[in-house]
Amino acid sequence: MVKGELMRMMMDFVARKRGVEGLNRLVEKANEKEILFTKESDIKPGEDYPAKFYIRILNAAIEVLKDESLVREMGRHIGENSGISFRGLTGRYPPRKSVQQMVIYSRRYMPVFHTGYRTISDGSSYWLKVSKINSKVLPMVDGFITYLFEAHGGIVDVKKDIGDNYVKYVIHF
Repeated sequence: MVKGELMRMMMDFVARKRGVEGLNRLVEKANEKEILFTKESDIKPGEDYPAKFYIRILNAAIEVLKDESLVREMGRHIGENSGISFRGLTGRYPPRKSVQQMVIYSRRYMPVFHTGYRTISDGSSYWLKVSKINSKVLPMVDGFITYLFEAHGGIVDVKKDIGDNYVKYVIHF
């Protein structure tokens, strides 16, 4: 299930960048196969919706935006408006807890993609992998994950490996 607030974030971003006309095109594109909703206000922020709503709105938003940099900016916009924090009571989380939080945030704000992590030899290097993505969605995922790294602030180096249906980040704290 996907929270309505996430879909509204994408719709608000499209409305900001492409105006009311762009938002109307997004609604039309999302409803091409079958009618899911008739207007933006039909999606309530606090309610849960099936994943097909999220996928259709995401694909429609990418089609309406058309520009890869705007799609990347949409991922960043979702990160900025999601209230992400890596601070606990005693300061910033240690590396392992930080990577776990990144996975939790990714699963919450990109629910249809598979996200996981592994520890690499020492305790300060990890890989974070997001799979089940296609090339159209990659900029949005990359924008969101890059924002996570920037929000943390303690990451020294990031290497990115892009595959057929995944992107893997090697993170050094």
